[in-house]
Amino acid sequence: MTDRPALDPAHLYRHAPDLLTESAELLTASSQFLTQTLAGVPVDDEYHRDYCLRRAVQADRIALQHPSVRTLEHAAGDARMLAAQDRANPYLAPAGVKVPGEDATADEARAYVRECYDAAPWT
Repeated sequence: MTDRPALDPAHLYRHAPDLLTESAELLTASSQFLTQTLAGVPVDDEYHRDYCLRRAVQADRIALQHPSVRTLEHAAGDARMLAAQDRANPYLAPAGVKVPGEDATADEARAYVRECYDAAPWT
């Protein structure tokens, strides 16, 4: 990752939308992706990356509030999905934030999500 200290999730996510609102917006985006895919319309890489980040942040926030094997695995899976997206499209990853490899631990992958969220222009 970086030499920066770990980001405090409580501070980092303090202005994030409530989870219900974010869930509704992510469901709308998922439906849009499905519609585009079925119609043969390519999905914009930048929009898809933002979706992956928002989905990973949502899963991280849920896992922080309700830690269980299932929520922690889901958060790690979404974090790895974001990292895979950034490895495939490195020009979309935030400058100065090292993308974890496929062998990253769950904690490393989730820390990456937090760094990306901190670097996002809309936070």
